[in-house]
Amino acid sequence: MFPSVTATSRPTMMTMQTISIGRQQRGAVLFVALVFLLLITLLTLTAMGTSILQEKMTGGMRNQQLAMMGAESAVRGTEAWLWHVRFNDPVGNPLPPCVGGTDTCVYRPSQTGTLLAGVQQFRSSFSWVSALPGMPSYAHVLSGLGGDEETASLARQPEVMIEDVGPNVPPKFGQQSGAIDPESQNAYHFYRITARSQGGNASVQRVVESVYSASNMTDAGAATP
Repeated sequence: MFPSVTATSRPTMMTMQTISIGRQQRGAVLFVALVFLLLITLLTLTAMGTSILQEKMTGGMRNQQLAMMGAESAVRGTEAWLWHVRFNDPVGNPLPPCVGGTDTCVYRPSQTGTLLAGVQQFRSSFSWVSALPGMPSYAHVLSGLGGDEETASLARQPEVMIEDVGPNVPPKFGQQSGAIDPESQNAYHFYRITARSQGGNASVQRVVESVYSASNMTDAGAATP
């Protein structure tokens, strides 16, 4: 009787052990799958965040480049305008000293070298500042573009400031008097041109300056550049 009891009890215990081990293995697989799913989710979120950050960086660099190109274009355009302008212009003197009028004009530092407050603000302000009255407008439209040019459109049109910073030779140099070959040191002046431009949106601003030598447009003796 004892052998028969032993023979029937051992298979039952082995079957129970097999079922228990199988259940433990299925639980471990589920846990490992959840861990891998969590890791994949984290990797995906990290990749998305990196892509968004790179897109913002690229957009910021593009805005900076647009603002820089807008400011440089305005500076070069104003240099060309200043070189080709005539003092005896049909519409009046192109660059009279600014004394409160609205005609195109230049601004000058004081005898101590101090700049007019509005000029200094235009040159150094972090926020957008419009040019003072009398400044020429940049001839080429760079804002509100459409079609194929839409990606190069600026948030607003660049603005420029012209300052007369004095003759381009030291005092008592470059002067001759007499009936033959007279010269004057005031024939050419240094003009400081400052251009301010925004990028594709108003979050980026760039300021570019150029010191440019041209005929003294505020002197009645200079008829042409």
